Amino acid sequence: MKRLIIFVLLLVIHSSLMADIHIVSLDGTGDFTSIQDGIDASSNGDTVLVYPGTYYENINFNGKNITVSSLYLTTQIDSFVKNTIIDGNYNGSVVKLVNGENNTTFLCGFTLQNGTGTLDRWEIISGGGIFLYNSSLNIVGCIIQSNVATRGGGFRIEIRNSSNIVNFKNVTIKYNHAYESGGGISLTSDSPVTFDQIERCNIYFNTAGSGNEFAHHDFDQDPVHIFVDTLTVLDPDEFFISSFVDDTINIQHGKISPINQDLYVSPDGDNTNSGITEDEPLKNIYFALTKIASDSLHPNTIHIAEGTYSPSSTGEKYPLNLRSYITLQGSDKELTKLDAEELSCLFYDWDYQKNYKIEKLSVINGNNLLGGAIVFVQPREVVIEEVKFEFNKSPQGYGCSVINFPTISTFLINSTSVLIKDVEIINNQGGGAVKTGPSEYTRIENSFIKGNLPNYQSDDLQGCGLSLGGHPYYENRWFSEIINTEITENINETTEWPNVASALYVTNKQNAVFVNCTIGNNDAPLSGEGVGIKYGSNVAFYNCILYGDDPREMYVDGRTYPNTVTFSHTLIEGGQWDIAVQGTNTLNWLDGNLDTNPMWEGIGEYPYYLSSNSPCIDAGTLDLPDSIEIPLYDLAGNPRIYGDMIDMGAYEWQGYGIDDEPELPENIITFMNNPNPFTDHTNIICSIKDIQSNKDISLKIYNSRGQLITSFGKDNFNFSPYTEIYWEGTDEYGNAVTSGTYFYKLVYNGDAVVRKMVKVSY
Repeated sequence: MKRLIIFVLLLVIHSSLMADIHIVSLDGTGDFTSIQDGIDASSNGDTVLVYPGTYYENINFNGKNITVSSLYLTTQIDSFVKNTIIDGNYNGSVVKLVNGENNTTFLCGFTLQNGTGTLDRWEIISGGGIFLYNSSLNIVGCIIQSNVATRGGGFRIEIRNSSNIVNFKNVTIKYNHAYESGGGISLTSDSPVTFDQIERCNIYFNTAGSGNEFAHHDFDQDPVHIFVDTLTVLDPDEFFISSFVDDTINIQHGKISPINQDLYVSPDGDNTNSGITEDEPLKNIYFALTKIASDSLHPNTIHIAEGTYSPSSTGEKYPLNLRSYITLQGSDKELTKLDAEELSCLFYDWDYQKNYKIEKLSVINGNNLLGGAIVFVQPREVVIEEVKFEFNKSPQGYGCSVINFPTISTFLINSTSVLIKDVEIINNQGGGAVKTGPSEYTRIENSFIKGNLPNYQSDDLQGCGLSLGGHPYYENRWFSEIINTEITENINETTEWPNVASALYVTNKQNAVFVNCTIGNNDAPLSGEGVGIKYGSNVAFYNCILYGDDPREMYVDGRTYPNTVTFSHTLIEGGQWDIAVQGTNTLNWLDGNLDTNPMWEGIGEYPYYLSSNSPCIDAGTLDLPDSIEIPLYDLAGNPRIYGDMIDMGAYEWQGYGIDDEPELPENIITFMNNPNPFTDHTNIICSIKDIQSNKDISLKIYNSRGQLITSFGKDNFNFSPYTEIYWEGTDEYGNAVTSGTYFYKLVYNGDAVVRKMVKVSY
């Protein structure tokens, strides 16, 4: 403090002898009532001295090398900092320095709040509280709070020369948010940025997609040595401090102590609760991610209760900054909804996190150029399961509407892998729905990629269901398995590129295997195909159906690097002779391929289910690559293999149409439920001949994804010649199931019969 007082006295003496002091006061007793008017009237070396009050304005130093300060400058009384407020009024950055201000420029003793950033040279909204470009600043005794931007919610520093400097002294940066990086501070600088080691700063409770408190995302720059009194936690990881260089941080205090156990979140919760039980939940997912601790020896789960989590309803802050060894688990994908209200994407991993999982929830109304719902950078051992992605978008056609794996080519790390299982990606807009970048292993299983469209409000009407990419400089490193997945009714209407794919695009030396996939009725009406394969990729189709894609099924471009495409027991409309090819390619046309109408049902919940006279029934093969594991159930929740053979496509014919009932075996007299459909309960009735010789009897109920809901067997139920089971529409834990289609399966002496029932809500 003594050093700061001496500095202030010298500054005041210097100002009084060499320059003018311009007084700003809201009551009209000073020279000006606006801080900007004081700045405009000043000259280099002047001081703009601001009296207490709330000033609703956005100030720009306009190249003036001056001091702008509250009465804290002359008094050192902290209350002047809190009571002299510059409020950006959600109309841009609160403070801008973009005209080469030099190192005699000072900002001292203000609270800066409610700024929303400035469009930088990359057309990214940056610096909610302060935006600084190729300028210098000494910032002393300020509070930067409650600002928002894409980069640098509190402060964005971008210096592309060696002549500028930014010095922090006794600054508190809190409760700011960045939709991309650096909730507190975002930095790209070729010049020094220093933190005073005596009059230390405080940086806490900021949020961002990457680097909640501090983000330094550039290469080949000098490290920053951060000295703070208080950070959110005492031992921060990449979640708090995200840096591509060897920045260091010295911390004296942590605002909170992390908890290494499961946490609970509810829309009715409170962030002052402990969060460690269902009865005392936190309110926000972002705060649970801040509070939780986890590691490889003790992974933890954030349990997200039923309800909608959005910025307007619960104060949720998206995107959520993902962390290693943490599962985000909703109650059900129809009941737990994460809604970004088109402000940003919903999940972000820019820091090479690993071993995390997202499951049992809906992700809606995301909006981001890179990925409308999720942005990963080379994710490692990530699982997305039982998630519904709907109504997410990219604002530009060349972006991605749902899931994107962009890469930073300087760093191609090892052990990247993603599992996407039992996922619905439907009704999203803009660019490709799913784009996988360089990932050493990607598996998509039992999922829907359906009805994804271009963003018709953008200039480029690109759209595609799934894009699998590798890297052009690496052979045999990128592998994908797409199993039992439906890719249908996606549209690409761009005219920017010839030969665009509407369903599937495989590129950049990707090695992809498709097994039992249904690819149909995708549309690239202006210039394209359903499937596009380019740049040295190796692709194989087993037991797949490619039919009804407009204007053709497939285009293979080997002009730059040769591709290899293999077909086995696959139906492709037009056959091998209708595949458009250019350049050098190898097409392996193996046994069992068909060119005919697959004869889908065309109606109901599963219109791509095979009708009883489909040529795809029993037309598949189980002679598959060794790495392939066939799932137990198809997309309708039926056993994946019926009889001795497997069908083509994502649905397995069960010996009857999707809405038909199979004949009962001889020793089963009755097997039905009533009422059907039902609302809150139904009676499942079975009548069995010779019950004594059929002792091994059980009844199991599954949802439409083939997941076991509840069961009745010898351990918990006694069957008689006539048995009536009263089911209240609950799982084995007594939780009510959602509306939808369910299958009940009677197993007796190794045989089985299945019936369908529907739960509805009125």
